[in-house]
Amino acid sequence: MNPPAPSPIVESGDTAVLSPVDLLPKKRGMKRFLMALRSVGLLLIVMTVLMTFLCFVLGVRLPGMAAAEGDVKIEAPRRLGVELVPDQAHTLWVPEQVRTALGIRKGGKDQIEVVKVPTTTRPLTLYGSTALDPGRLVRIRARFAPCEVIKIGEHAVYPGEPGNTSGQTEYRELRPGDRVKKGDVLGVFFSVDVGSKKNDLLDALVQYELDQKIYDTMTSKSTAIPQIMLDTQWSKVQADRNAISRALNNLLVWNIPQEEIDALHEEAKKISKDKDAWFKTREGRWVKGEKQGTTGDDPDKENENPWGKVTLRAPFDGIIVERNVTVHEIIQDPTTNLFQIAQVDRLLVIANAPEDELPTLSALRPEERTWSVQTIGSNSVGGLKGRIEEIGYLIDPNQHTAVIKGYIDNPKEQIRSGQFVSCTIQIPPPKDVVEVPIDAVVEDGKYAVVFVQTDPVKHQYTMRRVQLTHRFERTAFVRSKPFAKDEQLTADEKELGLLPLEPLRPGECILRSGVGELKAALLDLESRPAKDPHILAEHVSN
Repeated sequence: MNPPAPSPIVESGDTAVLSPVDLLPKKRGMKRFLMALRSVGLLLIVMTVLMTFLCFVLGVRLPGMAAAEGDVKIEAPRRLGVELVPDQAHTLWVPEQVRTALGIRKGGKDQIEVVKVPTTTRPLTLYGSTALDPGRLVRIRARFAPCEVIKIGEHAVYPGEPGNTSGQTEYRELRPGDRVKKGDVLGVFFSVDVGSKKNDLLDALVQYELDQKIYDTMTSKSTAIPQIMLDTQWSKVQADRNAISRALNNLLVWNIPQEEIDALHEEAKKISKDKDAWFKTREGRWVKGEKQGTTGDDPDKENENPWGKVTLRAPFDGIIVERNVTVHEIIQDPTTNLFQIAQVDRLLVIANAPEDELPTLSALRPEERTWSVQTIGSNSVGGLKGRIEEIGYLIDPNQHTAVIKGYIDNPKEQIRSGQFVSCTIQIPPPKDVVEVPIDAVVEDGKYAVVFVQTDPVKHQYTMRRVQLTHRFERTAFVRSKPFAKDEQLTADEKELGLLPLEPLRPGECILRSGVGELKAALLDLESRPAKDPHILAEHVSN
């Protein structure tokens, strides 16, 4: 007997669940459906590829494909109504409406500029700084070094001035910025060498007084004295005179004040008259056995030896701009600047000029070598006027500039040395140039062109390549001198097909506006095939 068939329902508590055997037919049906769908997709892809290939072979354009070159339609831009003039190179005819649209004609009048010879000067601005005038600056030095500074000159501070707190006139040491007058004491110095030279002069004066007195006595009794003795005494007098001259010249070379030298002469007279005068000095008292420094005197009084003291005074009125000494300092180097005194009512101006401007500056006439200097403290609108006194011959290898020097007046002494300045020189216009508005010239990096009016009745304008020599804010200088053949075009310019250079002469008329648009239109017309000389040019918009 066959066993009974399993029941399709498996009881699990109160819930009935299908067995796995019952689910097999449903899975097989889903698998057949997916395979059929995949076959249909592959068939569609193959049909699409075939259709695309057939369209490409037959030349049928499908949506989304790039258009053929012949199918592209480009809408032509608006064109200016300008035309090329036959038998005239680089010349345009510009109708009325185009001239109005480009701004060539305004208010019923064409904007035409007549080329003129330049009348205005070309400003050349140089930069530099101020400096003290070397002709009004003195350096005070100690020619008698070594020496010691025992006193610095004093400056009076009156009541009400800054620094005065007592309400009475006060005195302080001189310092930079103080004003001194000629003859004012700058400092007092003590020098052993000066004292020695003064003693030499004093000794020569005393010896001369004695020898001269002996010679005079011998001369009065010449009948009783041999001639050889008179000649011997006379030679001593001459030697004394030479010694006086030598000692005096040494003191004058050291710039010892004349009043100190005169004091030596008075001292020599006293010594000659009073035989015991020397014993009244410190040295004489020491020889007599008196002890020095026990009388209550200040030991520093030794430094006040009148023979070793030197007083330096201001040589002229001015302002102290430098001080490099202090009290009790020993000056060893005679080249040290103790003080510098300057007159600042006139200052030196030093500016730097580019080396390519030097020929222009050198060519200026004497009356044209002037400049206006602008700096802080100058209240003049046009700047301080001055003259160019020197054009340097040495070129700075780093900056490639030369030094230009001149002077400016500083009556109120508001300008100081070392201030930044800008110097403007008005350069006369060069020869063989004309002046045109800067808007009338079009430059594109290769060349500059203008449009010259060749026929005012027919409104014809010719493009001409010109050479700019100088450019300014509103105007420019254009060469008017004819060009030689080798100047018109270089080899590279000929290869590029550029226009030859032509001069622009005085009296010619040029356009002031619309030049850029006309140039673009002309180049476009000339670049088209020359089938018809009257081809409309394309409009070049901004």
